[in-house]
Formats: sequence, C-alpha cells, structure tokens
Amino acid sequence: MLEKRPSPLMKFFFKVPLFMHKLGLGGWERLIGAQWMLLTTTGRKTGKQRETLVDVMDYNTTTDTYFIEAAYGAHADWYKNIQAQPIFQAQVGRRKFTANAKELDQQDTGEMLVQFFRRKPAYTRSVMAMVGLKFKDENELRALGNKLTLLSVTPVSHDHSST
Repeated sequence: MLEKRPSPLMKFFFKVPLFMHKLGLGGWERLIGAQWMLLTTTGRKTGKQRETLVDVMDYNTTTDTYFIEAAYGAHADWYKNIQAQPIFQAQVGRRKFTANAKELDQQDTGEMLVQFFRRKPAYTRSVMAMVGLKFKDENELRALGNKLTLLSVTPVSHDHSST
C-alpha cells in the first residue's frame, strides 16, 4: 500500500469516471484498454452507501473471480468499509452482484502486477505513475507487490448475480 493519501486534485481525478458512470456513460474505459468495477460499500461511520470505481486487473472465468487493485490499501476509505462490512455490491459492465473480497498475499500480488503489465504495459505504467510509483522492469514491478494491496472479489451467491 502507498503511504500517503491522494491529493485533493487526484481525488477529483479519480472521481471523474464515477461521475461519468452515474451519467450512464459507463463502459467508455474500454476505449483506453481498462475495465473497472463499481463498488458500493456501506460507510463504516455513516452507514450510508458509498461508491467508487477500481481497476479490474484480471478475471478468472473458471472460479468467477475478479482481481482488483487497492493502490492506497488500508488508507482507502472503500477498503476500510469492506474491512468493516465484508459483503458489498459490485458491478462490472452490466453485471451486478453481491460480493466479498479477500486480500492476496504479497507473492500473488507481485505476479498479478507482472501479468497485468504484460497485457497492458502503457496503462500499467501510467496508473502506477499517477500514484507515485515507477519501475524499470518486471522484477521491480514484482517487488512492488510488497507495497500494494490486491483483492480477489467473488460473488457471494450466483442467485444474486445478473449478466
């Protein structure tokens, strides 16, 4: 996880895609080679519904598991909300489902970062640079797995899913 929280400007920048999604413009991220998951969590202090978009780094069709990034790890409000209330709502594209999340270990996080980089090198470098991380090669990227938090997200029950 990263040590410092995003600046107000970065927070605004991260919120723009959420605003676009609320306007019905979700899905445009595919134009830049990304896939995002809309998380709806319950605020741990307020009890209000909170929404945020996160990168989907991978999807395992066999296990129906999405892998998402929490660059600010334990500092991110949405991550703290999931820790307090592990069942939340998720949406990828038009698919909405009730989900839970589990943190990956550092080795799996490093490997997931490398696999994501191999598929999307320019996107990976730009996203990492936005949060103040740079790397020279796959070994340095793998080592960043010690600083970042990745989560596996799975539907709680397929009865709550829709495609």
